[in-house]
Amino acid sequence: MKKSLLTLSLLALSAGMFNVFAQSTLNYVYDVSKDVTTGSARFKGMGGVNTALGGDISSISGNPAGLGFYGQSDISVSVNYLNNNNKTNYFGNSTNQNSGKFGLENVGIVLHVPSANGGYGWQNLNVGVSYDRTNNLNDRLVYSGVNDQNTLVQYLSDQMYEFADFASDFSRSNLVERFSDPSLGYFPTVLEKDPKSQQVDVLSSGYKAKTTLSFGGNYNNRFYLGGSLGLVSYKYDRNYSVYETGWTKTPDEIRPDSGPNSGFLNPTHQKNKYTDINYDLTDYEDNSLRGTGVNIAIGMIFKPTWDWNIGLHIVSPTWTTVKEERNLETVADYYQDENSSTKLHPTYNSNVSSTSYDYGVISPLKASVGLTKFFSRGLISADFEIVDYSSIQYQETSTEVTDFSFESDMNYDIKDYYKSAFNFRLGGEIIFTDRLSGRAGYRYFSSPFKGVNAADHMTSIGLGYIINQALYVDIAAIQFKKLTYDSSPYGLSNLWLSSPPTAEVKNSRTNVVLTLGAKF
Repeated sequence: MKKSLLTLSLLALSAGMFNVFAQSTLNYVYDVSKDVTTGSARFKGMGGVNTALGGDISSISGNPAGLGFYGQSDISVSVNYLNNNNKTNYFGNSTNQNSGKFGLENVGIVLHVPSANGGYGWQNLNVGVSYDRTNNLNDRLVYSGVNDQNTLVQYLSDQMYEFADFASDFSRSNLVERFSDPSLGYFPTVLEKDPKSQQVDVLSSGYKAKTTLSFGGNYNNRFYLGGSLGLVSYKYDRNYSVYETGWTKTPDEIRPDSGPNSGFLNPTHQKNKYTDINYDLTDYEDNSLRGTGVNIAIGMIFKPTWDWNIGLHIVSPTWTTVKEERNLETVADYYQDENSSTKLHPTYNSNVSSTSYDYGVISPLKASVGLTKFFSRGLISADFEIVDYSSIQYQETSTEVTDFSFESDMNYDIKDYYKSAFNFRLGGEIIFTDRLSGRAGYRYFSSPFKGVNAADHMTSIGLGYIINQALYVDIAAIQFKKLTYDSSPYGLSNLWLSSPPTAEVKNSRTNVVLTLGAKF
């Protein structure tokens, strides 16, 4: 079974460290565990602070103790627009890919249930239900250039060495031949150092979402307590292709590695017809992940004086079951030269490799503390959160699995590559008039990867307007940190004495959120 190499993530893992499935799964368990600040435009405009704030729809999926601040019921819906811009440079060729998409951010309702205790004891027990998109996975990455250092066929030759089924399959392409020393496997019959046009296209779509049922109560207007049950869903699709066009070797160029008995050297052999011609080669991989999970959360907000809030929020590990499917295919065509459209030989299509995996992911516990200071015409709030990503656990869930060594190796790799992340959020609100308010915020997420500077931060601004006693509208704009990282279309073993090709990617993301709500 052939397993194509995924585009390298920020981890910058080398292809020789462990098998390709483990490498990609190591990325996926992090994606399943990661949440991005979500909720109403009001809270997103303030950087996502919610540990020591309440009275907002975001409290349902955030700190449920914040529901205790409600003195009436509330319903709202939030929509967003996410723009992703990727600028790439591959062998000196620059590409700019811009993609944007509208989507649902949050919809929720809070029902205010007052008590009959008057001014002492429990003042209310409010109930909230919400649906949130906690991570947007839509993206498009495209880059192309002329590679004169190595070839995609070298990577496929490595796969032939590792997977016997693919070896017998891809040998039909006539783009590889056995070394004269069979223990070395196969080598390309294409020109490794000759200029070859390559193009990589990666289309990603999906989301992580959470449906939450929360309860929050107010005791004596001093203590606010809450709890929630969250049902998590995860959907991710990734369509990946690497295209290459170049020239095959002449018989004399094949001879030093193949020995004298190769069919490519025999003018009467069918393989000889595949020498010194132009080829087009494309390697495809389609991935699909679906997951469902559950977690619980508890929260507390203490109000020592009218102008101070102190908050605590703890989210349990999320228990998620994941089903992953992969379809892999390699296609090759052959032409007299690069300007010809007439095929010299029949198209090579590999057997489509379809695989399915079922496994579980236990995401880490998350804990945050917060502090809010109120003023006569506004507030300022800060959150500090810790998430230990090295505590992520991978679990085999298929009843057909009898060897759990892969599970053990995966959990070892998780501890080896991930670490604790310390996240900070700061936000403020100023009331301009009885109807209009302004917000600003900042969020910093430290790198969850050992030895890799992948810290993320964002800045945000927002406005809120009270239309009448019932209706209100909020808008926020969020600018994420501009990321610069390397992406490789394939990896190479040490046999080739060549480093994998690398594209420099500069990513910029902008998010706009609009909330419309009504209190009743």
